[in-house]
Amino acid sequence: MVKNVAMKGAVIALLIALALLILLCFTSKVYSTSGTLDFQLHDTTFVLSYSTVIIFILLFLGTFFSIGGIIGTHFKNTLFWVLLIVFFSIDIYFIASLLPR
Repeated sequence: MVKNVAMKGAVIALLIALALLILLCFTSKVYSTSGTLDFQLHDTTFVLSYSTVIIFILLFLGTFFSIGGIIGTHFKNTLFWVLLIVFFSIDIYFIASLLPR
């Protein structure tokens, strides 16, 4: 298994993120159409292209990975801090670009 404490925290956080994504898939209805994925959660439907979903999942997993690394090192590892800042910046930009204007 993983010997490094930072990587243990990062891997645990990554597994938590995967569990959250799987839970989201089970609690919502997912429809696949030509070129899009439709997520219906309660009374709201989100229509996203395949590439947008892939980018969202990668950013979500990367953010959880960096948070787990920071917690695993007791907030001392600068690499995970840099990763967290980069992922949060990209997350905010990505979500803001999806909002209607």
